[in-house]
Amino acid sequence: MKFGAFLNQYYYPESGFGVEDIVAQAELMDELGFDSATLGERHVHEEGFVEPITGLAAIAARTDLDIGTAAMLPALYDPLHLAEQVAMLDQIASGNMHFGAVIGYRERELKAFGVEIDERVERFIEAMRILTQLWEDDSPVTHHGEYYDYEDVFISPQPDSEMPIWIGGHADIAIKRAAYRGDGWIASASSTPDDLREQITTYEAAIQEFNQRRADNDVILMRDCFIAESEEAAREAVEPYLLNLYEWYERWGQTYLAEHDVGVDWETLAEKFIIGTPETAAEAFEMYDEMGVDHMLLRWQFPGQPQDTTMECIERLGDVISEFQ
Repeated sequence: MKFGAFLNQYYYPESGFGVEDIVAQAELMDELGFDSATLGERHVHEEGFVEPITGLAAIAARTDLDIGTAAMLPALYDPLHLAEQVAMLDQIASGNMHFGAVIGYRERELKAFGVEIDERVERFIEAMRILTQLWEDDSPVTHHGEYYDYEDVFISPQPDSEMPIWIGGHADIAIKRAAYRGDGWIASASSTPDDLREQITTYEAAIQEFNQRRADNDVILMRDCFIAESEEAAREAVEPYLLNLYEWYERWGQTYLAEHDVGVDWETLAEKFIIGTPETAAEAFEMYDEMGVDHMLLRWQFPGQPQDTTMECIERLGDVISEFQ
């Protein structure tokens, strides 16, 4: 099983957080033997947010980690331009770029780019088709679609190696879309262990349906995680920041929370977290490994959370992950 991070990107006035904190975390991860660092995407956010393309370029320039997006919203972009940017990231990362994509759910974010929420799926599918062609085909691409129109276009340089496509989602149709159109499925941080077992079954059935090999299609699991000397210390260090983020999600209409009527309180959400001691983490990683998870993406810093305690958590996790690699 591989281990990476879904790094915090939220600027928060009280914390003094900045992009250099992300890079410092990535450098420590590199020293400790982690496999990957990923960034997500968000726009029109009052507290501010680290833009993923430039953030990943900084990480790739200063570490040997695999890098990836977990995830970006292709529907917001001109696919030709995005294909060029991601291909250059892959060049900087020596061919170790993963492109993770989702359809998006935050209407304010979509509308800012002129995308209506009821057209996001069609835009996503069309954009992904073009991106894949541009990354894989040596010959020029011609595409006349509903949203995008190109005649004999190409990118140069192309990715340094084949670009793995990760697609996120929690509904059955999104999981099947990941099996059909991608090389990996990003499971939601909001999925409970029981949810995840069912979802992995759905994903593996779809892989078989589309005549693909399970070994070529990864399950990538995002998990909110914090490790300290005791369970009490871990919860005390992270609880206000973590629950604050989930309150934001609820306000934004995060799909999973809305559909499952999930309350924003510790008792309701705790089974989705890995919060406690190194032993807590080891037990959780063993459980997810047995379920069929191939790549853990751990989120260990939340808006407003100090950098020093975060770095201590990463150090402790470095000792744990060595047992599973």
